[in-house]
Amino acid sequence: MERIHKITTHILGAFCIALFVLLVFSTTWQVFARLVLQSPVTWSEELAKMLFVWLSFLGLAFVYGERGHMAVEFLTRRSGERGERFFAIWTHVAALLLGAIALVWGGWNAAMNAWSQNLTALPLNMGSVYLVMPISGLALVLYAIYHIVEIAAGRESTYPIPEAEAALAELDKIKAEAEAEGALTNVMPDGNDAVNPADVRDVTFDAGEKKGARL
Repeated sequence: MERIHKITTHILGAFCIALFVLLVFSTTWQVFARLVLQSPVTWSEELAKMLFVWLSFLGLAFVYGERGHMAVEFLTRRSGERGERFFAIWTHVAALLLGAIALVWGGWNAAMNAWSQNLTALPLNMGSVYLVMPISGLALVLYAIYHIVEIAAGRESTYPIPEAEAALAELDKIKAEAEAEGALTNVMPDGNDAVNPADVRDVTFDAGEKKGARL
């Protein structure tokens, strides 16, 4: 599952970057052709709309895979460890159902129904626009299964941990390891009740460098 997650994220990330570059180019060319060349093009606006739709759906799946969507944790954080894990898994089950039913099944039917409807300025059809829905839905389903398995196995936190909190946890871990090895001994001079934060920081970073840790 970890390998599938990494491959899917890599592919989606590359597609999102490419779509964003094309979107910027088509929009810029539309403005340049209209204001500078005084010769508006008809295909750029329709292409920009199509690229925006594709970028929105693929970006949705990409951000979900990275657990970047907003989460309201006010009540679930107060339900205990087991309750918190239950609600966390349930949110991914709901995402799985949404991806499988609304996006994969519903999006595929929408794409097939609109396959005979041609776009006005591009040699494409409306079905190609809707085709991003089942693609995004399939990625959403794979991500949901991955998160459910990882949370149930305890290898992933129930909710995303902010980077600052993760950095503090890493710092505490390095401090604890340094203290266990005696790296923080004799930092405080005799007769002082407080430790100089700069001294502790320097010793901690030295201990982290010795262990190859990154802060």
